[in-house]
Amino acid sequence: MSPYRARRTRIQLAGSLRNLGRAEAGVALLTPELDAPSDELDDAVRAVLALCLSGCGRDREGLALVLGALAPHLPRYPRSMAAHARELTGDGGGTE
Repeated sequence: MSPYRARRTRIQLAGSLRNLGRAEAGVALLTPELDAPSDELDDAVRAVLALCLSGCGRDREGLALVLGALAPHLPRYPRSMAAHARELTGDGGGTE
């Protein structure tokens, strides 16, 4: 299986685990993907991981992850959104 397809499979499995009430297993499966080589699936990893984090009661972490993924795509305020994402997890950072 290609690395791309394996990554896609992990994303789909994590989403299924979350739907089955096993969000922690989804978090464990996708967290290492944050350090994987970047590709077009990065935002999908972050979106599904955010849902899994929320399913574990870790809403702030999930929101931070989604804001961090969204920030580079925003036409305005990308730095401030990224800073807000860091603040949610206690990583500091100000706003513009």
